[in-house]
Amino acid sequence: MVKRSTRQVENLPKGITYRKNEDRYLGRLTYKGEAYYIYDTNVGRLERALDKLRQDLKEGKEVNKAGKEIKKEEQTLNDWFDYYLKTFKKKKLKIGTYSNYSNHYNYYVREGIGKKKLKEVSVDDIQELFNSLDDRGFSKGMIKLVSATLNGCLVKAMKKRMIEFNPVEYTELPEGKEKKKSVALTKGIQNVFQEYSKESYLFSLFKVALMTGMRRGELQGICWKDIDFERRKIYVNHTLIWIEGQGYYLDRPKTKASLRELPMNTDLYNYMQSIKKQADEKGLGKQDDYIFCLPDGAPISRYRISNELNMIQNKMRNAGFECPIFTCHSLRHTYATRAIENGINPQNLKDLLGHSSLAITMDLYGHVMEDVKISEVEKLNGVF
Repeated sequence: MVKRSTRQVENLPKGITYRKNEDRYLGRLTYKGEAYYIYDTNVGRLERALDKLRQDLKEGKEVNKAGKEIKKEEQTLNDWFDYYLKTFKKKKLKIGTYSNYSNHYNYYVREGIGKKKLKEVSVDDIQELFNSLDDRGFSKGMIKLVSATLNGCLVKAMKKRMIEFNPVEYTELPEGKEKKKSVALTKGIQNVFQEYSKESYLFSLFKVALMTGMRRGELQGICWKDIDFERRKIYVNHTLIWIEGQGYYLDRPKTKASLRELPMNTDLYNYMQSIKKQADEKGLGKQDDYIFCLPDGAPISRYRISNELNMIQNKMRNAGFECPIFTCHSLRHTYATRAIENGINPQNLKDLLGHSSLAITMDLYGHVMEDVKISEVEKLNGVF
């Protein structure tokens, strides 16, 4: 005979539910957007624990997800990072940047030195982490991101006198493998790509990428409300990001300089008019609709874009065309290269691309500008 539970299951205090399969109570508390959970077999005791947790949070005490106060001598690097990110970074960072901080830490740190007590994390621990990332073939840029993530939280821990020094300061970053530079398509390959992409359902996205130099996330997130046909301008106000477990978000662009107005030349204006007409016919031309979307209006994922580009490139190679492996970002580089070749000056190009400084533009495209100079001075042959 199964023993029946005598526990209270009705008229429970707010935030408390009975878990029949576990024969215990769950207390849930949300504070500043973060959820905390406490379990107990006694309702009264659980209610008191929730009250204490609520008071601890108001007083700024550090608690873990199970609602228990963390004693400083027992605090792990994981405990501190979670508190640091939630308390000091959540209100300051873009959604995407906040997610990247969390993802980098979870992927590279949490299951390793993250489990060590905060006060016991040494220079050697962090140096070994960086060296292991180098051994696994990660780029120097990625190792720098992990270093920056750890450095920020440990600097704050030092300022709060939780540790005596920041061990990251005493490490050395390995060389790491060089990040592959994105290529720009030659005029010939560009034309072949445009021809072979005509049958793709993402043809319009690729064409606008070439005509504007917009970043992939900017193209994914652009809506019809961002197009001003009267003033002939495209307003780049946001970028689309995907956060695992949460879905798509329209986030702020990469930098302040990324917020920009792109004037539409006649070719671009006419093309945008044509795809707007097609969108209206499909019922997908409303102001809040994504310009580049699936038949049901859902946004295009980065994986669909990558897969489609790979398929097109395979067709090009199978047809005998020699082309480098390229990504959606390569289309942005192609736009910039064509812009320089056709006389757009670096300062204007900087603004069109949304670079934060002219130095970035010159670093990326200085070699193209040199080639243009050489071809330009050839025009002086026979003049003198």
